[in-house]
Amino acid sequence: MATLPCVNDEHVMQQVRPTANLLTNLDELHPDVLLAHDIQPKDYKSGLVFRSAVESIRGQFIASSTVGRQGMVDLVLRRLRENGTIADYKQSGAKERYDFQICVGKDPDYFSALEVKGGEGNSINISTRPFWAREFGVWCHLDGAVVNQPAHGAHSIVHRITNEMVRRDKHVDVLFFKDLLCGTRARPCPKYFEKETTMGLDTAPDIFLFPKEPPTKHVPAPRIHTLKSLRLPPLVLDLFGVPESQRNKHIWEVHVSVVEAGKGRMRRQVRIEHQGQIVDEALSRPWMTE
Repeated sequence: MATLPCVNDEHVMQQVRPTANLLTNLDELHPDVLLAHDIQPKDYKSGLVFRSAVESIRGQFIASSTVGRQGMVDLVLRRLRENGTIADYKQSGAKERYDFQICVGKDPDYFSALEVKGGEGNSINISTRPFWAREFGVWCHLDGAVVNQPAHGAHSIVHRITNEMVRRDKHVDVLFFKDLLCGTRARPCPKYFEKETTMGLDTAPDIFLFPKEPPTKHVPAPRIHTLKSLRLPPLVLDLFGVPESQRNKHIWEVHVSVVEAGKGRMRRQVRIEHQGQIVDEALSRPWMTE
């Protein structure tokens, strides 16, 4: 089984390579199209016109994706506040290494922090759990790309987070997965019977629950969280209309432990379970302990 059960539509994926080939060889295949737009075919590649255009588009896409990811989370938190489900929230400044501060309840004060990331987890280590956070979560937006399956991004991010937990003692409680393609024709959502391609933005995020504390030599296999030990995840599921009887479809359990590898070395062991089934397992390379 895959880390996530959803897959990109095969018909959409099959169009990516031909599109890339067309754009790369436009000077040879359709020079008339370039000339019609005052682009010289001889400069398309040798003059780095194509390469420069790709880099420009990529930069614009990254910038808009970052805004879009935070915009989606902002919309979710705004709806929670409007419903009176949370007391308040605010977006953090550029100097902070988390993106949202959430006051879940005023009596007593209960704060959560959320860090928003992309779909590959390359910058997972650029985040910090604030000292005041009772819960610290990562919200990953898969960026609407169809080149890689969602399971690829989920595997990458989960294992980067667990590496941070074990090697750097970074405590992450929960991971949320969701993007604009969830529940659309390009990426049907198997959690919604007969509504796989029509849920769209109403599709609830996938939620990965992590251990209650980072694994150590003294506590090598800490217990993982449940929806009863965290407050924000069940509120998010409620917002998306997921009844308690259906919550298990949206929950993944990430079991993390450290095991002896001999000669003073340790290994990180990760097992992801969904609805009682193991969907992903990994054993890291050994490293020397201090």
